[in-house]
Amino acid sequence: MGLVLNQTYVLEKILGAGGFGITYLAWDTRYTRAEGMCAVKEYFPREWAVRCEDGLRIISRGWKVDRCYRHGLEVYINEAKILRGLHQDETIVDIKDFFLENNTAYLVMEYVRGRTLAEYMAIEQKAFPVWKADEIIRKIAASLAYVHQHGLLHRDVSPDNIMLLDNGAVKLIDFGATRQFVLDETTDMSVVIKPGFAPLEQYSRTGKQGPWTDVYALAATYYYIVSGKKPLAAVDRCAGSKIKPLHQISPQISPEVSRVILQAMEIDYTKRIKSIKQLIDMLERAEKASGMREGTPHVLMKMNNQIRKWKFDSGRSIRIGRSGKECDITVEGSRFSRIHCEVRYDRASGRFIVTDCSVNGTYTEHGLIGKGSSAALRPGESFYLVARENQFFLEVK
Repeated sequence: MGLVLNQTYVLEKILGAGGFGITYLAWDTRYTRAEGMCAVKEYFPREWAVRCEDGLRIISRGWKVDRCYRHGLEVYINEAKILRGLHQDETIVDIKDFFLENNTAYLVMEYVRGRTLAEYMAIEQKAFPVWKADEIIRKIAASLAYVHQHGLLHRDVSPDNIMLLDNGAVKLIDFGATRQFVLDETTDMSVVIKPGFAPLEQYSRTGKQGPWTDVYALAATYYYIVSGKKPLAAVDRCAGSKIKPLHQISPQISPEVSRVILQAMEIDYTKRIKSIKQLIDMLERAEKASGMREGTPHVLMKMNNQIRKWKFDSGRSIRIGRSGKECDITVEGSRFSRIHCEVRYDRASGRFIVTDCSVNGTYTEHGLIGKGSSAALRPGESFYLVARENQFFLEVK
């Protein structure tokens, strides 16, 4: 391609295209190629716009749709401004830059390397284990709750838009279907539909949408990655087709958890679980009631391409650090303290308590714990020492 945007970004190839935009692989020329690779998303609603002969400028298809094009551009700009403020959430794809050019707008995002959940399942030909699915969904849920607090909806949560990165992290991508959530506002913009994951209200321009819309999609994603079965489309369910309860497909799922997932996928949004927080709280109560969290707690270490696991003996903590004599898990390198951190499992609360003992830092997804301080983490969450390549995952199975 070779086109240059904002005198900075060289477009190299198209990564993907949807109803509202085109995403390109690009190089930020202010950096070396190794450091400057990024993704650039162009606002280009195909229903309302065409590209000029110069191959760059975009104009509306005519006066009948010009208002739609302009309104969509305003919403896109507003969303870009909000998304740039969410960079501290490591699960949300990072927005690095935003600019107007060629009668349209561009988002510059980090270029993430990995596979989507859909790609993973297509390649591996199997569903995710429950503990891993739980870990993924909880991370995405925390980020969605954060997005909702800032007045946005994702509106396209699905296995196609959740990525497993090569370093083990999880990313929520493609906010191209997001809209600023303003109560009781409707527009003429086309609806983005992903059958099986989109709730009924997304099939209509006048459908009442809110955080419960993403609740449905997240629950449907969990249903799919645990069972390997794509949920029935909402319109088919509305016509009378019955969705099979999750516990009847996957024996690892309890009837209690299965009921929560179905409640999160209610066709009628007024009967559905209303918020991401409510969904996670109900799942935790269901898991505790069914004993799904009463397995053996473990620390799983992924470091230097090696995976090792340690289980917690009753009442004992696990120490991690450089000292082979004092620690249960030994890590090599001057960056690590003699005793870097200590982890124990509190069965009463179902939480792992991670205590930071190092000036060099023990971190969770929310940031530095701090020497002498502790963090309570759920099964499925992780922490790391100094840098992300020194990561430990917490699980009960």
